[in-house]
Amino acid sequence: MKLQKQKVLYFSKGNSDKVYEIDLYDAGDDLFVVNFRYGRRGSTLREGTKTVFPVGYDEAIKIYDKLVESKEKKGYSENQVSTEATAQSVVTEKIVNSAREETILKYLKQGMLGAYTRNWKMSRIIWKAGRLNLTVAAPFLKFFVPSDDEFEQYAAIYSLAQIQDFTAIQEVSSVFEKEGFETKSGRMAATYLLRSGDATHQERIKNAALMQMPSVWKDSLANKDTIANSLGMYFLQEKNIDGAALYYVYLYTIDNEEVRAVLSDFIQQIPLKKNTFKSIRYIFRASEVLQDIPFNALIAKRIGVSNPGYQNHYVQVDGRWVNALDEKKKKNPAIAFSGKTKQYFNRSIYRNILDWSIEDQDKYLAFATELLCALDDKLDKPYSKVDYFYSYSDGNYSYETRIFPKYHDFTALMFILYGDSERMKVLNGKYYHLDTDTAIAGREEKFSALWDKHPKEVLRILAQSKSQTGTLFSLRIIQENKHFLDDIEKGLLIQLIAHTHPDVIELVFGVVQKKYLTEKPEPDVLVALLKTSSPKLQELGMSWLKMHESNYLASSDFMVQLLFTEQGYVLDYLEEVYGQFVKYNTSLEIAQLEPFFDVPNKYDLAYLIKVNHLIGETHFGQLLSTTPREKIEWLAGSNNTNKLFAINLGKHNQVPVFELFKDSYDEYISSEDPILRKAGIELLSHFSDAFLLENHQQIGAYCFSEYREVREAILPSVKRLVKLDGPFKASLLRQLLQSIREPELYDGLHQNSFELLTEIYGTDISSISQDDILGLVLSKYEFAQKLGTPMLLNRVDLNELSMNQLVSLSESAVWVIRERLHSYFEENVPRVNYELESALRVFNSEWSDVIDWACVYFGKHIETKHWTIDMLLYVSDHINNQVQSFGRQMITAHFSEDMGLPLLLKLQEHPTRSMQFFVTNYLNNYAKDRPDVILKLEDYFRTVLF
Repeated sequence: MKLQKQKVLYFSKGNSDKVYEIDLYDAGDDLFVVNFRYGRRGSTLREGTKTVFPVGYDEAIKIYDKLVESKEKKGYSENQVSTEATAQSVVTEKIVNSAREETILKYLKQGMLGAYTRNWKMSRIIWKAGRLNLTVAAPFLKFFVPSDDEFEQYAAIYSLAQIQDFTAIQEVSSVFEKEGFETKSGRMAATYLLRSGDATHQERIKNAALMQMPSVWKDSLANKDTIANSLGMYFLQEKNIDGAALYYVYLYTIDNEEVRAVLSDFIQQIPLKKNTFKSIRYIFRASEVLQDIPFNALIAKRIGVSNPGYQNHYVQVDGRWVNALDEKKKKNPAIAFSGKTKQYFNRSIYRNILDWSIEDQDKYLAFATELLCALDDKLDKPYSKVDYFYSYSDGNYSYETRIFPKYHDFTALMFILYGDSERMKVLNGKYYHLDTDTAIAGREEKFSALWDKHPKEVLRILAQSKSQTGTLFSLRIIQENKHFLDDIEKGLLIQLIAHTHPDVIELVFGVVQKKYLTEKPEPDVLVALLKTSSPKLQELGMSWLKMHESNYLASSDFMVQLLFTEQGYVLDYLEEVYGQFVKYNTSLEIAQLEPFFDVPNKYDLAYLIKVNHLIGETHFGQLLSTTPREKIEWLAGSNNTNKLFAINLGKHNQVPVFELFKDSYDEYISSEDPILRKAGIELLSHFSDAFLLENHQQIGAYCFSEYREVREAILPSVKRLVKLDGPFKASLLRQLLQSIREPELYDGLHQNSFELLTEIYGTDISSISQDDILGLVLSKYEFAQKLGTPMLLNRVDLNELSMNQLVSLSESAVWVIRERLHSYFEENVPRVNYELESALRVFNSEWSDVIDWACVYFGKHIETKHWTIDMLLYVSDHINNQVQSFGRQMITAHFSEDMGLPLLLKLQEHPTRSMQFFVTNYLNNYAKDRPDVILKLEDYFRTVLF
């Protein structure tokens, strides 16, 4: 390598002895190397980073000087010898630059005359003239437009566009007419004609692009909503995809901002593969020549952050290995975007930004801004990594930890972010720093002074950034330039309010508080505060809304914006305002709500339902009472959510609900959508009395529908109908009582029947009979018991019940009912003694608490004279062991001589061992020396002995 320039710089502040040496080498083939060494005065300097720039001599000199300038800003200065050498080098640079231009012009002239003999291809000379912006070369460049050499022709058109010479428009037009979009020369010609400003040629290129587009796109281009869907559907197909299709859309919509925005979003997300990368390449070059910086930066970002589709010379296509070079030569290759392709484009992007940083800083600033705004952590998935580099020297191993930041291999971006960093180093085009380097919290970006003069760009990056990299970049600049926030544009402020980064939210909170300390926020700013995901900003916005409520809610536009915030708490606020009456009679037009009716709809279903509830169930709906009947009928015939809107709008409309839905209500009720079924049932409550009376049977049937929402929604209609129709009321009561006592046919039917009974009948339910009440408390089902229990406790006099009815209460699953029975027995011992035979059936209860209580009660309160042999035998012969034991106790307690033999004969038939042992106690007294009795006990002896 040949040394071109060298400077030795010394740190001039304080007593420091730091030395910094910067060299520039010519490595040949338009490659220049910047190398630096550093250390202390008088010692051997340590080698720094070598950076390779794939640029020409002039560009390398400028880069070198910028690096020197950055060091001088940090306090370094050169010694006298170095300064003199540099002064001489400036003269040399001017001579070299002038000589280079003259050389290029000489070579171009030789090419025109056919006398060019150098090894460099003429196309490179032509291209270089454009890169150097040699306007004096225009006559020579025009000569090569009709060249038979495709590369010369392509380079000539490109260079003419770069130097903005459009005097060759006819010649270039002829190239496009011949080549179209099939060749690189034809595509460059199309770009040249678009940039020329000639309206006729521009329209011609756009129409040509339209003709090349897939037919399914042509009709949808006029609508920004349909084009997004059309683009996606086209690329879902596996065959017959034109890889240049997006390029044609780009050309055709070059002046259509809405469609360009859709195309930009689409390019952000598509993978770079065979069906799309051709368009990406074409758009990149076209946007570069057209100086369409937003798209050029977007494509640069997509290429810079994307992984290559393949890296090797051989790839698999349809299950077989093929040579990548051979495959790429095909018209529709199966591969795209290789590792080498990514390197080529990254070098091209880097070269552009280096050129702009030296020659056109406005363009540099614009490109850097667009690039940082295009970064998106969710889509790009950037990552940082740590590598450990080992080295061996003098018999010892050592290692260093290299930390690579996010986007470390995107050279152009790294130059923007760390162009003035002292800690960052470059290895094979990838930026890193050592873990021993002090973390830099301050500024490291290229051209700090430039950013300090452009608050709008910095704030735009902060507002639109979707990456941590972009956000932190702009935050660091703003920390040193707080005045940027003093006069922030409203549009940028609204975008900042929507940010999600906690540091940005804190920053915005302070700005907004200060800005609106003494004035009311503009409606769109307030809406932005309400829409944000930050609870802190939401609370601030809601406080201002309530403070100036009457002013804000007087505007129909603002009211509609509240509906479109997609925030449930905002709708809750409106429900509170309009819950009791029309607090602010701000008339709304149905056309203002049109986005809610779009198909497909971008709003969440739950949110649309909540909007419907606000319109239909509060007085807010009266603000839309003038909605034309035709619109409601159209909505009723649309999709499900629009059908719901139709009903809720109809509830408050000037046209009666029955007139609006008399022909369609059945369609709602029979819908498979539960929300629509419920809405259809609710409609009936708005219909006339005559309709309800005429359809009373069907309305009654809805009370027992298999659908819970139908049973719940029919309540208002039933309430009206029972007041109109006495027989219907009585009939429905019987059906409901029967339903609640029987097994539940559908989940929740018992609960709904209970609610109907309590809400509709109230005190009228007292008309049911005692048998019905007993049926409820003895039911196995919860809601029947829940209904019957208070009625039995409050309305039924137990004295009026027969003993059998009283005993049946012992079977109730309701504990308080069983307790009431216990109390009644305790209070009415004479009656129980008198009706003992029926009362003893209480032992048949399945509840253990009843058995426990009965054993104590009957043992204590029943007199001997009331115990008959059959009664004693009944309890002692019971299937329950506890009751049997109680029976034996009663026999012992109430035994008399005249009972002896009959009891012995009866008890000997009992099969249980415990009862047989009990019988033995009676043998000696009643069977001894009595053969006639012993013979009657034959079964007993057989059981015991055998």
